Amino acid sequence: MPLLFSAEQAIVLLQLTLAHLLTDFFLQPTRWVLDKEARKERSPFLYAHVVLTGAVAGLFTGNIGVAIFIAITHLGIDLWKLHQPGRTFKNFLLDQLFHGIVLVITWLFLIQGFDYMRQVLVAFSRDFRIWALLTAYLFCTYPLGFVVGMATSRWREQVASPRSSLNEAGKWIGIMERLLILTFLLNDQFEAIGLLIAAKALLRFKDDDLKLTEYVLIGTLLSFTLTIAVGMALKRVL
Repeated sequence: MPLLFSAEQAIVLLQLTLAHLLTDFFLQPTRWVLDKEARKERSPFLYAHVVLTGAVAGLFTGNIGVAIFIAITHLGIDLWKLHQPGRTFKNFLLDQLFHGIVLVITWLFLIQGFDYMRQVLVAFSRDFRIWALLTAYLFCTYPLGFVVGMATSRWREQVASPRSSLNEAGKWIGIMERLLILTFLLNDQFEAIGLLIAAKALLRFKDDDLKLTEYVLIGTLLSFTLTIAVGMALKRVL
């Protein structure tokens, strides 16, 4: 498979990414973050952070235009984040997503790759493998979890337990399990699937609630079986 970009072009993206990681995580003291959250646009540390971010990006790429563009966009994104209610994981992900988009745009500008990227996206949109993989992975998240939940619903009332558990933890555990299994299967890592099954079994080994153990085991095996079936069908199609 040919490389999408040359090593020199990839290095530019790594430089921009490293500059962002250094300035947004390593070179930003906690007191700066707390002061920004408290005083928002009135915080001098906000502007110090923005200047540092632009300076490091410009230093790594050797481009003053990059330094200015990164600093201005970083300021806008940080101001948006500071005015969002609470420090939530969702806001953190959106903040990093916006920064990532800016970095990619800057990178494409530096390597003059907008037209090439358009051609790549068009080629990907016509690639059957890409659509098949996206469909399979998406199906293994919520839709397959819904199928497992419906199939095991008749036992759910029998295992009602007063013990507390994390909100929606089971749903997310199931999604991650299915995505891991699908990935392992597509890469012929059958040993890793066995290790995952063994690890899940060990977590339930000492549970003295037989009904709950059986309920979890049924749901887990059903989830694993359906995911493996999806993976095998996908491999046959591809």
